[in-house]
Amino acid sequence: MRTTCKRQHRPTAFAAVYTSPLPAIYKIKKLIMQLDIKERLQLSYQLKILEKLYPEEKDYYANHRKAIEDGYELHYTWITEHLSDGLSSEECTFVLDVLDMYASFHYSFLQIEKPTKLTLSKVKFPGFDGNHETMYMAYTKYFIEDLDRFGEIKETTNGYYNSHSEMIPKYRKMLLKWKQFKIDYSYKLTEEQVSELIDIHVY
Repeated sequence: MRTTCKRQHRPTAFAAVYTSPLPAIYKIKKLIMQLDIKERLQLSYQLKILEKLYPEEKDYYANHRKAIEDGYELHYTWITEHLSDGLSSEECTFVLDVLDMYASFHYSFLQIEKPTKLTLSKVKFPGFDGNHETMYMAYTKYFIEDLDRFGEIKETTNGYYNSHSEMIPKYRKMLLKWKQFKIDYSYKLTEEQVSELIDIHVY
């Protein structure tokens, strides 16, 4: 089983009520969730607590509770509608490697006295495609904005991380070359190296 780092699209207090995991609940995620009578009873009580704790979301929790209590199995998965599929640890690490690479571009550019091939705009992080690489883009925003990391990237992108074109294949190719450069040199690259990396074509 892969390790995942999940990000909630709709923040609620539902997960906070659980004091222990309930792995048996999710038999087929987002298709059919099957609950035995004990699990239904437990969820019913937990949803009642949430109705009291968060009156502004009372109807939301009450509707889920009614589905659980009355046994409307089709609607069980609606409780998890605010949960994303997440990214694996490997996928998260890939995003961080890409961000680290672009941070090195930014750092290297600032060390060049009279750049002839590069501009600040050219070394700016393009982001990930919002349509086909959505979770990668979301994790990028989470790591930079919520965790307050890679300030130089945040500053140059103005918090916009949508490339509007698929970038993962290019980033993978760039990372292979970037790691080779790092072995021979350091975090600081030459203008020629940065230009070569940015101009890499996938096909």
